[in-house]
Amino acid sequence: MSPAAARKARAQTKAKPVPDRDAPPTTLRQLLDNLGPSVGQIVAAPRGLDIPVGEPLIYDPLERSAVDRDSIVLAVGTPAEGQAARRVIADAAAAGAALVVFKLHEGPSATAHDAEEAGMTVLAVPGEMSWTHLFSLLTRAMPLRDEPAGGSGIAGVPMGDLFALANAIAAMVGGAVTIEDPKARVLAYSNLEGQRIDEPRQRSILGRQVPDMPGVRALYRSLAGDDSVHRFDTVEGLEIYPRLAVPVRVADETLGSIWVVEGTKRLGKDAERALLEAARVAALHMIHVRSSRDIERRMRGDLLRSLLEGRGSAESILERLGIDPRVALAVVAFELQTDALQEDLHRERLVDLVALYCEAFRRRAACVSIARTVYALLPAPRSLAEDRIETLAQEIVEHASSTLHVPIRAAIGSTVTGARMVPRARAEADRVLRVLAAGPGSPTVATIADVGSRAVLLELHEVTRDHPDLARGQVQAVVAYDAEHGTDDRTTLQAYLDAFGDIRTASARIGVHPNTFRYRLRRLVELFGIKFSDPDDRLVLGLQLRLLRYAAEPGSDRPRA
Repeated sequence: MSPAAARKARAQTKAKPVPDRDAPPTTLRQLLDNLGPSVGQIVAAPRGLDIPVGEPLIYDPLERSAVDRDSIVLAVGTPAEGQAARRVIADAAAAGAALVVFKLHEGPSATAHDAEEAGMTVLAVPGEMSWTHLFSLLTRAMPLRDEPAGGSGIAGVPMGDLFALANAIAAMVGGAVTIEDPKARVLAYSNLEGQRIDEPRQRSILGRQVPDMPGVRALYRSLAGDDSVHRFDTVEGLEIYPRLAVPVRVADETLGSIWVVEGTKRLGKDAERALLEAARVAALHMIHVRSSRDIERRMRGDLLRSLLEGRGSAESILERLGIDPRVALAVVAFELQTDALQEDLHRERLVDLVALYCEAFRRRAACVSIARTVYALLPAPRSLAEDRIETLAQEIVEHASSTLHVPIRAAIGSTVTGARMVPRARAEADRVLRVLAAGPGSPTVATIADVGSRAVLLELHEVTRDHPDLARGQVQAVVAYDAEHGTDDRTTLQAYLDAFGDIRTASARIGVHPNTFRYRLRRLVELFGIKFSDPDDRLVLGLQLRLLRYAAEPGSDRPRA
């Protein structure tokens, strides 16, 4: 944020009311009112809708995830009917969860019956909505309780409650509202009865992102020109109802935009004036939301950075991050494969995406960007198979690559126990990234176990760069002789060692007759004094040849992250 914007925001928000810590908890009814019927439909509600709801969490059926009281249990990967669904419902009911969320594609009769018997509320969401988007939506749809209302209408919206703000604007202007960030991602939307919406708005809510089309991009370009209200009756390539839109700005910084779908009655000058006023109020709310998020992220990021770098009390840092020090931990490192300019532009979005995925996967996960790498620390209970972490990393890489339009690679270190071992796990993840960068055609995601041998060779190669005397010896003499005389004794030596001394296999590998190969071996012994009968000599020769070949691969001199 620019200095002018920050000064204006502080001046306009310094007289905020004292937070009301004794406010009643959010109820399921309030949550559903914010989400709206297009996002979720109640399948069973044996305890009614006025029950308290807490934070969403991903339920892992393989490890029987711990379920908190009043939590919203997302049954990811669990069919809505059958034994697995009944087990999720039973576990949630036993833990006192508020509700279970399934993706239901057909009639929910069996699920409703199971839920009623267990006394558990069940919510159905559309199959096309991703679980990650739903997790984000549920988090944002929770009405804020720390800022009490200060009046009626738009002035009475609790500070930072963007869903309540969207409803207030919709009531004031007279049309369905979406509030978006500068990248056209939907932050919140209204849900007032009787206000019509069109298919593009519905799709943007379910998919979180406004459709990326030439006609849509043209709308946003025209909106960026000034602070006035714009009217759009048509969009190239889309069938829409007419819309009003206004940018949300503070000083010279764009915070986002507000869009209003016109109902059956045309929105006139009064609606435009109301929307301009709403944009000024929305700026304060969006600054509040972003500042709260930035402060929390910065604090957790600084703590994680200290832990990864081995600074401070590791146990104390884990406690402040809210992570049980007894649980195993995994470090996953993500890296953009792009130039420095694009890297700066995309890194913040990558941190957002990694944080969203990892926090949905493990609520107490933490993320931070260090230099060109984004690190995620994941609590990993013993019951959590390592391939689940690898699957998560693969999903993040695929989603981030398609969203940011740049290739991304991910590396996973060993799962460790104890906070003091986290720097070691980070070092392993860094090593995996360097291996992936060094080898053309490498996979986009790998664990330290996947690249174990190459990781060891990489470390040895870096040691020999610092201590070049370790590379001296018979291999160096062979390479120099080849360069001077145009021979290829190095290939002969490599083939012999790779074939474990099998002349027939080695000669076939380089395409010469076995007798010719034997002659070349005798010459190697005569010229360089190589002792093939000595196992130590064979080991050193093999290592030096491998390191020589490794040093020639692209990216082998890439600096540490």
